[in-house]
Amino acid sequence: MEKKSVEEELAVLRLEVDKLKKSRNDIPPHRHCLNCGIAIPPEKTFCSKKCEDEWNAMLKRKRVTMYVWMVFIIILVFILYLSMGGA
Repeated sequence: MEKKSVEEELAVLRLEVDKLKKSRNDIPPHRHCLNCGIAIPPEKTFCSKKCEDEWNAMLKRKRVTMYVWMVFIIILVFILYLSMGGA
């Protein structure tokens, strides 16, 4: 009796998997906006000009922050070099 219920449950699970496979194919081709993540047509990168501007501003902030840290590290290494009697 237990074996039969396991087989029945397996059959039900197989049907559910088949349904999921079919529903997955119903999703039209798309990609997601790099900034907000909503679905957009495959040929676009951003959903709006606002998202594109926000994305570019974020990249600029990251780039500036990276340069500031690089300068800070170079100055720190130079100070350490001088403090160890490197001059």
